[in-house]
Amino acid sequence: MRDDYLRHAQIGLELAAAVLLGFWGGYKLDGRFGTAPWLMLAGAAAGLAAGFYLVLRELFAKEEEGKK
Repeated sequence: MRDDYLRHAQIGLELAAAVLLGFWGGYKLDGRFGTAPWLMLAGAAAGLAAGFYLVLRELFAKEEEGKK
């Protein structure tokens, strides 16, 4: 039971970390190229997409685990 709570917390943290990392990377690139806020928004969107990919991968792994 505790492992399920930790797994759900991990999924949430992975999603948040992916979005924040994309946001931060875009922010830094905007500062370098002077394109604010476009690269920051693109980085956040890419981070969100990567975060959803991680969530879906984790859910499909749990589904496969349940079939065994």
